[in-house]
Amino acid sequence: MSIEEREGNWDSLTEGDRALSLFTDRYEFTRLFVELLHQEPASEQLLFLHGDGGNGKSLLLRHLRERCCKRLAAEQWQQQRGRSDAELAHLIENLRPTEFIPVPAVLHDFGQSIGIDRPQDPFYGLLMLRRNLAEATVGLPYRLRFPLYDFACVWYLHQKGKSPQEIKSLFPLSDVSGALSTLIDAVSGNAFGAIAKAALDFVVEDLEEKVTLYLSRIGSPKQKIQEIQQQDVDRQLIYNLPRLLAQDLNAAMSQRQAPKRLALFFDTHEAFWGQQKNLSDTLLFERDEWLRRLLRGLNLKAGIVVVVAGREAPRWGEAGTVKPETEIPSQYLRVRPVGHLAAADAQVYLQRVGLTDGALRQALIDYASVEPNQVHPLYLGLGADGVLQANDRGVQLTAADFTTLPETADKSKVLITRLLKYVEPEIAYAVYALSACRAFNFELYRLLGQTLDFQPTRPSFELLTRFSFVWRTQRQGQTWYRIHDLLRRLNDAERQETTQRAHTVLRHHYQAQGEAAEAIYHLNRLDWKQGVQAWVKTFDQALQYSRYEQCRTLLEVRNELVIRSDFQLGRVSRAEADYFAQLARYREAVQEYCEAIVAYDQALLQAPDDISALNNKGSALQCLADVQARLSQHESAIQSYAAAITAYDQALLQAPDYIQILNNKGLALSSLADVQATLSQHQLAMQSYAAAITAYDQALLQAPDYINALNNKGLALRCLADVQATLSQHQLAMQSYAAAITAYDQALLQAPDYINALNNKGSALQCLADVQATLSQDQEALANWQASLALFNRSLQLAPNHESIRKRRDQLQAFLDELNDG
Repeated sequence: MSIEEREGNWDSLTEGDRALSLFTDRYEFTRLFVELLHQEPASEQLLFLHGDGGNGKSLLLRHLRERCCKRLAAEQWQQQRGRSDAELAHLIENLRPTEFIPVPAVLHDFGQSIGIDRPQDPFYGLLMLRRNLAEATVGLPYRLRFPLYDFACVWYLHQKGKSPQEIKSLFPLSDVSGALSTLIDAVSGNAFGAIAKAALDFVVEDLEEKVTLYLSRIGSPKQKIQEIQQQDVDRQLIYNLPRLLAQDLNAAMSQRQAPKRLALFFDTHEAFWGQQKNLSDTLLFERDEWLRRLLRGLNLKAGIVVVVAGREAPRWGEAGTVKPETEIPSQYLRVRPVGHLAAADAQVYLQRVGLTDGALRQALIDYASVEPNQVHPLYLGLGADGVLQANDRGVQLTAADFTTLPETADKSKVLITRLLKYVEPEIAYAVYALSACRAFNFELYRLLGQTLDFQPTRPSFELLTRFSFVWRTQRQGQTWYRIHDLLRRLNDAERQETTQRAHTVLRHHYQAQGEAAEAIYHLNRLDWKQGVQAWVKTFDQALQYSRYEQCRTLLEVRNELVIRSDFQLGRVSRAEADYFAQLARYREAVQEYCEAIVAYDQALLQAPDDISALNNKGSALQCLADVQARLSQHESAIQSYAAAITAYDQALLQAPDYIQILNNKGLALSSLADVQATLSQHQLAMQSYAAAITAYDQALLQAPDYINALNNKGLALRCLADVQATLSQHQLAMQSYAAAITAYDQALLQAPDYINALNNKGSALQCLADVQATLSQDQEALANWQASLALFNRSLQLAPNHESIRKRRDQLQAFLDELNDG
């Protein structure tokens, strides 16, 4: 049973094959993992390993995945389980293929984003995991299938405008045949009946022997397919995908031929937050929400073993304070710290490397130690790399070369500098160039070599990727690498010349590839402010056109943006808040708006009269108030609108004729009045509408043809008239409606096809007609209703898919038809 159901809610010295051959220590973790593979009944706990960066967690996960995913026969396990940790670890590692049952395993690294492989993304990250799960069982006598999840993915991608070819490219080649291919073609054909039939055929056919159990878990496939099609893909479906994948995986593990155990490894959990610190709980838990939803949905009793690694222990038990349906209570977590190497194990490691000089080994261990008997694996590997490279150049380093090294908080810098001293100059140059890459392969290495004038040969690439600060990963069947974060941050912080030149090359490369987020990342490293400005502009444009996938890609890069001013931090937080608000994720939106307001306040501490900061603060407060009003938090909304108006007034003291700020003030006053009218505070509402109209008039004195101010003035006049009509102040209401129509006419003189003004004028005419009808001015009312209908029709000619205008037009048409019939 899953947590969801129980809780009731929904090749270097440190990487590559050589690294595994040198792997030492960690015997207690090998035992812990092997016991999870053999425990009967299966454990219902997730294993979470945490510790400092560079202490070997990633290598430990690789070791467990590649060397320890083995099950013994029950009798044999009982015989061997009494061995010591070290003995058991050596036994498991050295089993012959005929002596164990292989356990399929998948490693999902959140820190490696390359192209469409975006492991943190709630859609593409989950799809990566599904693809790797299928590939993990290739060649084995069983296959894992994901029918409902696959249909939901195909439906999502189709709704996002992906072609059949693009959709098929995202699934494993072995799966894109038969029923799945037919399903993709049917969905892309847009014939609803054909889609429904193909989806049902695909799900039911794919269920095979597990159909009875599967149906008992999920209910009617037909009903589930309909539910998927009815969900908004960006606001609902994407957050249900983790549960669908978990349900499918649970069902797959119930097959007679399914493996007894399946291992899921998740690495670099901290990558969800990147360089962002001190986030509120709401924003902190939002980042890895899809992962928690997936883990909650897994039935661990079915034999699914989960191991997660990150720098800090998880706070998943606290997630219920934000969203109860995403909490993972502590009883389902087994949290274990991963420390550094013991000195004795460090000696074994260096002996395996080939260092025979005992005094040199001890000096290396002493320098790499962060505490007594706590040896930092990364420092140890860097030191060993330096010794070996020196040996290759005919230089024999001794203990004295390390005992005289400076004691510093950043030993990695010292050790890397020493290491690069003993490599070929072109290799050192390449290291600095590749430090600019978030991830690289030989093609990027060759690109940088050709443009930065070093020789990008295969032998030099092989040598470079064997260093201890180069990490390896797999992406879509290809091997990629990245320079350790410590070195990347060091070179960026010091603005190392070669690294900066590489950022320029990579910026242009990714621009040409159409990968805006990657290009912005490199621009940010060249000029942090330009990078932030480009991020905000691109993000706002993507949000304007509902390109939510691009927004998510930019949000991943945002974790690594360098932002050195509170003002720019406010702009970024405001953009993120708008994204959450548009997706109706109001809790996150409120938190981000508050983050933006705090950032602007910090900026104003340095420059109290900064007009842009005051205006932006007012805008963030206004948007916060809009969300609060939408949530019926009326008193909070009133306070936020009032604070926004105060910020605008402070800005206007510095620039009384600033038309954008006057327009913004008018909008805030109008919105405040809307809330007051909702609370039947009619006199206050009329005062606020009147103040809004005054603000718009002040803007129009400076720019008589300012279309936004004309349209907004018309809206305020119409809303004022609505309140007056409610109070039976009919003559005043008709005057206000007429004034609103005049404002719209002035806007339409500048832009005859301005849909907002056309639609708003139609609404004002209809409201005016309603008042006239109340006063028995029937001919005038009929003429205005007909004029309103004509404007709605004109608006629909310009925007045929505008549903709210169509609905209002149809209602008015039905009313007029009934009136004529009468």
